[in-house]
Amino acid sequence: MVTGLPEPLAITARLQGAIALPYGPLAIDSLLAAAVARRDGIPPALTAAEVRPIEVPVAREPEGRFHLASFSVSETECVERRWVNRRFPLAEAQARGDAKLRRIQLSAGPCKSYRLPLETRHMVGDELLWWCIGERKQIEALLAITSYLGKKRGVGLGRVARWAVEPCEPWNGFPVMRDGKPLRPLPPDWPGLDDPAMAYRTLTYPYWIHTEEQLCAVPD
Repeated sequence: MVTGLPEPLAITARLQGAIALPYGPLAIDSLLAAAVARRDGIPPALTAAEVRPIEVPVAREPEGRFHLASFSVSETECVERRWVNRRFPLAEAQARGDAKLRRIQLSAGPCKSYRLPLETRHMVGDELLWWCIGERKQIEALLAITSYLGKKRGVGLGRVARWAVEPCEPWNGFPVMRDGKPLRPLPPDWPGLDDPAMAYRTLTYPYWIHTEEQLCAVPD
């Protein structure tokens, strides 16, 4: 939660290599909530019923529906196609099996092998950028324990070389809208929107709870 004086901030992640973003831009409020959970030892929620309330040091909009923070903004310099491979160790399973082992199903279930495509990106300047209204020192402390972003972090993708949290000059609509276009999912009646794209989205974290989706103005 915000305990200090909230101020307009620009947050920059300088990446060390490629990042995988299969679900699009990243929400800084969600990243901060994940850091709070790690700091406080809150276990990951596997279902909506297991979600515990977590507050972050970012101001909320007047009705409290979401935090005043953008999603990540970046430009892609180049795209790479990688593969996620899993080959079931059949010989080892046969060697360890006993007389009751009659068949190993390799085409489905937990023993299934796969080879899936994964698109990774190198960003211009190796940077992701966000804006928010929040408490700078608390945000810096949470981001200091956030070392990787995006998917497949366990294989080294999305490594953050450096975070920067700096005061910035706000504009009209800061930090959730610029030039009439949303920088995060917004209610369709949000003042100042200018013919935005519309889609069903979850308005606040955890964003993976699709039962909470509603019609929102979304970034292009």
